[in-house]
Amino acid sequence: MKINVLVRVVAVISIFFSVHSIALPEISPYKGLVLAQGANEGELREQALQQVLIKVSGNIDVNKLDESKALTKHISSILSQFGYQQIGNARFYYALFDSRKINKALVDMQQPIWGETRPKPLIWLVNEDRQITSEHMINSSQDSSISWGLTKSQLTRGISAQFPLIDLDDSLAIRASDISGRFYQTIANASKRYDAEYFVLANLVKTGDGKSQLKWELVQYNAQSKKSKVLIKQTNRGSKSYVMSIMLSDIADYYAKQFAILENNGEKLTQELNVKNINSLKDLTGLNSLLDGLNAVDSFEIVYISEHQVKVSVTLKGGLMSLKNALNVQTHLQKDLSSGSTFFYKWKP
Repeated sequence: MKINVLVRVVAVISIFFSVHSIALPEISPYKGLVLAQGANEGELREQALQQVLIKVSGNIDVNKLDESKALTKHISSILSQFGYQQIGNARFYYALFDSRKINKALVDMQQPIWGETRPKPLIWLVNEDRQITSEHMINSSQDSSISWGLTKSQLTRGISAQFPLIDLDDSLAIRASDISGRFYQTIANASKRYDAEYFVLANLVKTGDGKSQLKWELVQYNAQSKKSKVLIKQTNRGSKSYVMSIMLSDIADYYAKQFAILENNGEKLTQELNVKNINSLKDLTGLNSLLDGLNAVDSFEIVYISEHQVKVSVTLKGGLMSLKNALNVQTHLQKDLSSGSTFFYKWKP
C-alpha cells in the first residue's frame, strides 16, 4: 500500500516539473487545452469548454451562469475536434469548438465576444537577481515558477506575453535601473524593435516570508505623440507562479474591456473610415482582410476609391469605441494626425 502511494506521489511530482518546463504553442481562443491527469474524458471536455468560454468572453466568471452550466450538457453539438496532444513531457487533452456556435451561445447569454485582437505585451522584468529577464530565460524555463505562471494565464485567458532578447542592441539601449526607475521614454525607445504598443515594467523581489512581490505597470506608448500612458499599476504578493499569472490575467481583463464586443441586437451603428496610402491591389486586399478579421466589424463596403485613398463604410457590432480600440492596435494602420479626425488612417504595408 505504501509503495502504491509513493508511486502516485512520484508520478504527480514528475508531471508537475514536466509541465513547468514546457513552452506552449499558439492556441486559438476556441481551443481548450487541459492537463490529462486525474480526470475522465467527459470531465476533461467540460474543463476545456469552461476554458474556452472564459477566453472568448473575457469574463472570468462566465461559467457561474446557469446558461453556461446548461451548455455542458450539449457539448457534443458544439465540438469540432478533440483528442490528446503531447507537449514536452506532458499529455494534454484538447477540444476545438465551433466558433460560430460558441459566439451564438455567448450572445444568447448576453456576454461579450473577444476575438483575435489580443496584443502581446512586451515584458521588461527585473528578476530577483536584478537582471532583465530575456526571452531565452523564459523559453528555457531557467526559472520554472515564472514560466509556469505565464503558461497558466496563456491556457486560461488566451493571452501570451513576449520578452526582450537582451542581445547587444538591448544591452546598449537599456539597463535594469531604467526599468526600476520607470524611465518610460527609454523603455519605449528600446521597445520599438519589437513593434509593441503595450509594454510592462516589472520588478520581482523576495519578501521576508519566502514569497515574492511583483510591482508592475502596463504602459501604452503612442509612437506619433511620443507619450506613454500608464494603464494599470499594481503590486501583487505570493508565490512567483501566482504573481506572474495574476499579472497576465489582469492584463487580459483590461484587454477584454477594450476589445470584447457586446453585440447590439438593435439598429447597428455605421462609421466611415478613410485610409490613405492604398497604392496597389495588394494594399487594398490587405485592408479588406484586416477589416474582415475584426470582431468589432459586422460588415463593410468600400464606397470610394481614389488614386491613393479609400473610404469604407463599416457597420458595427457594438459601439464606436470598440472599433477605435481595435483599429488602433493594428500594425498596418497608423493614425493620420494631419486630418484632425478620429477615423483617418495611413496604410503601412
